[in-house]
Amino acid sequence: MSVTNTRPDLTDAVLDAAAAWRLRMDEPGWSAADEAALDAWLAEDAAHEAAFEATGDVFDFFDEHAAAPEMMRARRDAIDRAQRKAGRRWGRWTAPAPARIAAGVAAAVVLGAGVYPLVDGKDVYRTDFGERRMVTLADGSKISLDGETKLIVHYGKGARELKLVSGQARFDVAKDPLRPFKVEARGQTVAATGAAFNIDASAPNVCVTLIEGRLLVLHKDAKPTELESGQQLIAAARPVVERANLTEATAWQQGKIIFDDEPLAEAVERVNRYSERKVVVDPSARAQHVSGVFNAGDVDAFVEAVTYYLPVKASVTGKQVVLRGEAVSG
Repeated sequence: MSVTNTRPDLTDAVLDAAAAWRLRMDEPGWSAADEAALDAWLAEDAAHEAAFEATGDVFDFFDEHAAAPEMMRARRDAIDRAQRKAGRRWGRWTAPAPARIAAGVAAAVVLGAGVYPLVDGKDVYRTDFGERRMVTLADGSKISLDGETKLIVHYGKGARELKLVSGQARFDVAKDPLRPFKVEARGQTVAATGAAFNIDASAPNVCVTLIEGRLLVLHKDAKPTELESGQQLIAAARPVVERANLTEATAWQQGKIIFDDEPLAEAVERVNRYSERKVVVDPSARAQHVSGVFNAGDVDAFVEAVTYYLPVKASVTGKQVVLRGEAVSG
């Protein structure tokens, strides 16, 4: 789908200037004379006022978390990337160098915003037991949904906002340095401008795995956490960051489940996502751990392996399989 730019008057030069004015307003030396100069610039042309209003949406998200060192670094990285792409466009503007650089970033983003449909409604995507689904959003971002997953997508003027209500999903985010892509999952908000990451909201604690790029995880009661490629965040009471096993974290996309010395009860929770037949772990078997690679939805193979390699017995009642320690009679 192509979307035409309905604001042809907002040229790169005008947007550059508007964004530079906004950055200058944040400088400590902003004075009454500067305010008067801005008012004069706005009065020169209706396009100036429109550009100044448009660039405001770009900065709102960053103002909310401006004090976080992680956000400041992310913003600087975005500015650097935009400067390299923009080449020599900065020569005509006489504002300080940092303002000129960031102005180009804002201009690129506001112009790019035209390709995103700004809708008031929300799209809801769901999957059932064992179902996997790929969704391509209007901005080119791709989302892979695991079984029993619910995702709400909303595009606003300042950000691409999503909510992972339940389940697990992988997000391959189309790059847009200052149009954040935010995913909220059980009190954790992942903010990226272009990255590939996995969020497992079905685990006891939300697990965020960064496959490629950089992102921030915003917490309700703690400062933001910045992740780098190959890192994983477990959102416990105190967020824990560790090296991730990317093969294990993304195995579900190939219909596999990988366990590496995982507590049996937690392994069963993952197995149960893919089948209507449920496995239940009796307290007598909770001390056991399991390792191995299994096909998602193949409950029989999982139960057979567990009862063969572990001191565990299985009893079947209808669609339920109960695993008990061997010392306990079935």
